[in-house]
Amino acid sequence: MVKYILLCIVIGLSIIAWSEIPINRGPGIIADKSPKTTKLASPQEINFDGNTFSGFKKIEATVRVLEKDRYFFDTMSEFSSYDILVGWGQVSDQKNLDYINFDLKDRSFSYNKIRLPLKSDLISSQTLLWHVVPSTDEIRKILFGLRKGHLINVTGYIVDVATRDGLQWKSASSISQESKSSNKHDILWITSLTKK
Repeated sequence: MVKYILLCIVIGLSIIAWSEIPINRGPGIIADKSPKTTKLASPQEINFDGNTFSGFKKIEATVRVLEKDRYFFDTMSEFSSYDILVGWGQVSDQKNLDYINFDLKDRSFSYNKIRLPLKSDLISSQTLLWHVVPSTDEIRKILFGLRKGHLINVTGYIVDVATRDGLQWKSASSISQESKSSNKHDILWITSLTKK
């Protein structure tokens, strides 16, 4: 019995370790267009697992995954277990990413400011941090297997959230929210997700 438990632990740790191995890409821009957002005529309310997601923009994007982090115990993890930092344009080019070290921590991101291959303004304009909410179990499984370097096609809604416990979370691009951080971060309700 102990052997089987140890085997399960080893298999579980191996899967987690594998998910941390980046996808190797050669030089060149692999995501050339910025995400397309369309403002909704009226907010779309989605009730899911006792939480209310108010969508105010539809989003379609083909972007590169720059970093991914998983959260278990913070207050947002009730509805969003993953953060994904994505990039496009020159930030999706491996020859530039070889010199930019992104770091996700506490629902925010940073990167080294020394010997950058691109101007900081350009990096900021071609990156987004998403607190992602999967709408299906299938999408949840895809999120689990996402790795740094994946190219993803995603559609969904940028949302504000009211939790069943009465907490409220606003996306940075929400009309009612002025972001106090230079990071652009949105809560993304994902309705479709593919990777390659």
